Amino acid sequence: MSLINTIQARVIGAMRYSMDGGIKGAKITLMNEADPANDNRVGHDVMTISAPYEILEQIRPYSGQLPCNLEIDTEMRVSGGKATLHAIAVRKPAHGEAKQPAAQAAKA
Repeated sequence: MSLINTIQARVIGAMRYSMDGGIKGAKITLMNEADPANDNRVGHDVMTISAPYEILEQIRPYSGQLPCNLEIDTEMRVSGGKATLHAIAVRKPAHGEAKQPAAQAAKA
């Protein structure tokens, strides 16, 4: 059983890949302000999280607004003894800044 956690993050981009042998996936690149209490960091931290190949279509409606805040449902995965975040769904925040373009909203 995996625990799903919803985070709000500043998404700066996403990409997907498909390799020989049927291996497919994606990654989402996030940016967060560095913790001001940490004297060893200034500016922004950048990280990537893995995702299924299809997640790019959930982000595509916001491509003209990136970077923007999006809600991401994530699960923790352990691989090689290292815990990583894996995105399973992406959407605009209920009260946030990202808005679906009017052309896309009309289709929904």
